[in-house]
Amino acid sequence: MSCKEILDNIEAYLDGELTLSDRRDVEDHLADCADCQAELERRRALGQVVRKTGYTPAPAALKRNIKAGLKDLTGEAEARFGWSQLIGFSGGSALVASISVWAVMSFLPALSLQTRLHDDLITAHVHSMLVDHVTDVASSDRHTVKPWFNGKLDFSPQVHDFSQAGFPLKGGRLDYLRQRPVAALVYQRRAHLINLFISRADDRQPRALHSGSQQGFNLLSWHKQGLAYHLVSDLNKKELAEFAQLLIQADH
Repeated sequence: MSCKEILDNIEAYLDGELTLSDRRDVEDHLADCADCQAELERRRALGQVVRKTGYTPAPAALKRNIKAGLKDLTGEAEARFGWSQLIGFSGGSALVASISVWAVMSFLPALSLQTRLHDDLITAHVHSMLVDHVTDVASSDRHTVKPWFNGKLDFSPQVHDFSQAGFPLKGGRLDYLRQRPVAALVYQRRAHLINLFISRADDRQPRALHSGSQQGFNLLSWHKQGLAYHLVSDLNKKELAEFAQLLIQADH
C-alpha cells in the first residue's frame, strides 16, 4: 500500500473494520514508514481525547439536513440515512469527512492551544519508544550530539550532559511537531526516559515555566531567546522540575 492508501484506510484500521488481508498490508507498511506510524498515533491519541470528552447526541435538525443533502445528491425521494449509504455514492467520502469535522467542531469542547500542544508532545514522546527510534545519534558526548544537528535545523540547540546530577545524556534525534522539524534531546533518570524538545518559539507559548500533566505524563515548557523548550516524561513532577532548573541555569 502507498502512504495515500494507508491514510485513506487508517480510520478503518483503528476501528477494526478492515479485512484480514488489508489489515496485514497496513501493518506491513506501518512497520517501515515512520510518517504513517506517527499519523496513526496522532489519530489514536485524538480518539482517546474524544472518548474522554463524552458523547453528545446530534440534534434532529442535523439528521434532517443530512437527509436533505443526500436527496439532492442521489436524486432519491427518500434518502436512507446510514454510513454505508453515505459511502456508496460518488463524493460520499468527502461528505463523511465534512460531517465528521463539523460534528467534532460543533459538539466537542474546543481544546486549548496548550492542550493540543501537550497531546502532540506526548504522541512524539511515546512514538519514539514504540518504534524504537529514541535517538538518531546515540552518545553522551555533547560535542558529538550538537554537531549532528548542523544543517538539519534553522537554529543550533544547546546540548548539555548532566550525568553528575543524575540526568545523563543519551543522545538526540530529529523529530516533528506541527509538521515542523525540532531537536529532541534524550536524557535518562533511572529507568525513566526524558525527551527535551527544542524548537523555534511561538509567541502564543508560555515564556515562564509552565507545567502540565496528561495521560500519565508530566510536561514542563518555557521559552527564551527565541527558542521553546518542552520536557516530557513519566518521571515525577519534582525531579522533572529539578531537571528543568538545571537546563535553565546551564543556558545562562
